[in-house]
Amino acid sequence: MVTSPRTPPPADDSDWDRKRRDILNGAAEVFFEHGFERGTTKEIAERVGLSQPSIYHYVGAKKELIAEIARQVDRDFTEALERGLRDAADPAEQLRNVIVAFTEALAVNRLTWAVYWQEQRAIPADVAEAVYDSQLQYVRRVDDVVRRCQEAGVLPAEHPTHVLTEAILGMLSWTYRWYKPEGRYGPEELAGAFSDLLGLRAGAAAPQG
Repeated sequence: MVTSPRTPPPADDSDWDRKRRDILNGAAEVFFEHGFERGTTKEIAERVGLSQPSIYHYVGAKKELIAEIARQVDRDFTEALERGLRDAADPAEQLRNVIVAFTEALAVNRLTWAVYWQEQRAIPADVAEAVYDSQLQYVRRVDDVVRRCQEAGVLPAEHPTHVLTEAILGMLSWTYRWYKPEGRYGPEELAGAFSDLLGLRAGAAAPQG
């Protein structure tokens, strides 16, 4: 997982963390609405009710805001994977858990994900490279779960594992384009639909050979 290079917050960091989260959420809103180039730290400050110098104090300049958004997406990827894998040994259950955790993370940070995918060129090169390397590790770990699902007869074994892995991750990642948090379906329903589509319905037994 990619970590932020900024100075660590004070020991009592609850207020510090809350303000940083508020600023990043505000930055995601502004960049989503206006794009990175047109969005300003002044508008972000107004959006979250802070002074413009506070933006620089808690996070940094505009480039650091987009960099931290990229790091947040990387943390979402990594934490979703860890949550999905730690509570199960069965590969089908692991994959289902990963889908649930991934979908929940996306629902909470939808604009952050949208900005990350839409503003790739604005992300500083060193951060983009570090996040990319981290995501390659993520893909390899999901690929291993998919391979074991194929071996268990849960997913079709006749197709290349990496093709299935990329299809699954692409399906999940693209959700930010159409999902509306205020809409009819919550993240649990989405995750259930994705899992059912892949034949990962909870409690379903693997087919017998």
